[in-house]
Amino acid sequence: MSQKVGPFGGRNGNPFDDGVYDVVRKLTVGENEDGVSYIKIEYEKDGKIVTKEHGNNKTHTLKEFQLKYPDEYITSIQGTHATVVRFATVIVKTLIFKTSHGRTSPMFGKSSNVKNDFDVIGKDGAKLIGFHGRAGDLIESIGAYFYAGVSSPPIKQLEIIGGSGLSWDDGLYDGVTKVFVGVDDSGTYVNHVKVEYVKGGTLIQHSHGNLRKAPTEFALDYPNEHVTSLEGTYDDRGNLRSLTIKTSKGRVSPSFGKVIGTKFILEEKGFMLVGLRGRYIDGLTALGGNFGPLPLMPPSSKKLDAKGGNGGAVWDDGAYEDVRKVYVGQGDSGVSFVKFEYANGKELVIGDGHGKMSLLGTEEFELEFPNEYIISVEGTYDKVFGIAAEVVAMLRFKTNKRTSPPFGLDAGEAFVLEEKDHKIVGFHGKAGEFVHQVGVYVSPISKS
Repeated sequence: MSQKVGPFGGRNGNPFDDGVYDVVRKLTVGENEDGVSYIKIEYEKDGKIVTKEHGNNKTHTLKEFQLKYPDEYITSIQGTHATVVRFATVIVKTLIFKTSHGRTSPMFGKSSNVKNDFDVIGKDGAKLIGFHGRAGDLIESIGAYFYAGVSSPPIKQLEIIGGSGLSWDDGLYDGVTKVFVGVDDSGTYVNHVKVEYVKGGTLIQHSHGNLRKAPTEFALDYPNEHVTSLEGTYDDRGNLRSLTIKTSKGRVSPSFGKVIGTKFILEEKGFMLVGLRGRYIDGLTALGGNFGPLPLMPPSSKKLDAKGGNGGAVWDDGAYEDVRKVYVGQGDSGVSFVKFEYANGKELVIGDGHGKMSLLGTEEFELEFPNEYIISVEGTYDKVFGIAAEVVAMLRFKTNKRTSPPFGLDAGEAFVLEEKDHKIVGFHGKAGEFVHQVGVYVSPISKS
């Protein structure tokens, strides 16, 4: 399912509509003295690269914006459009792209004093999966398709509270692993914060404010622990004076800074911090947050330890009611990519990809839902020349009806993930350039 937004801009030129894809991997934008003259989009669909071009690719300067595939995607476009008198038409003057990693592209195009601003954004930080609009020798209008599947989690964007200053927004992530807080020399002002996030299998850090001395680290037991509340104070001058962090395990950090001034609390019942927002001048002046739902684990589910090598970053899809589909990608030396689709009641939940997909793409193993379910995962892991930690070499899935073919090479140390009279309802592990570990969640098989 997709949500169509726009287009914004003029009504001349030839209409274009790229349709929808799995993800946008790279953008190439052309600009000239009038504005945005050309755009080339590199999409991926079912492991294959598809390129679409619009506008005039001969009379401009080309600039690229590369996404950190597969974990980063475009979440919004900020742009302007204005009338160009010599063409007697409205065109797109500027474009800026924002991503799920909190990154913002350079501004493409030519700014103008006389312009109209527009935002192309999906619901709840959804992923951009296609472009549409109108183009001739220039890009005259632009819009986008956003993923609107039932798996898109609701996001609560809590208001930034405190003083004035320059705004920032880290974006949306899977969770938080560490928070570093810095105070001034007197220890009475909070003037710096750095957050380490997880997105898919990647660790991403964002820092803000003025670091004057070594910050204090507050580490979380991710993926089993999450930030659920931020409490702080700010003074009459709009300076952040204190900050305290609370977690889903009931832990409370020390109070950083001096607890004085007006108190604020950033929290939403049943939600966790997935991205920090705020304002700063020299130090921090205000904080807000993007909060997403705490992961749900069926009461009867159990987490089995992951097997494999100790490399890469932690990933955790959580537990659901059933697994519906498995994607496995192979590289030269082992399993390089995995992705899973789950069932939660009547909803289809599409998990993030973990690892790095190679040019070989993925193989699929689809279950005959709701009558078929996975009861065990067999695999091997092995040392590979040039890679410090062992990688998963092979995976094979056994259901109540059949056994999948082996994905990868059956070599190295063997393992089996299973529990008697249980079915597999979720996956977790570690991944980087390759998949290093795989573990599972299991739930009792219903006798009805």
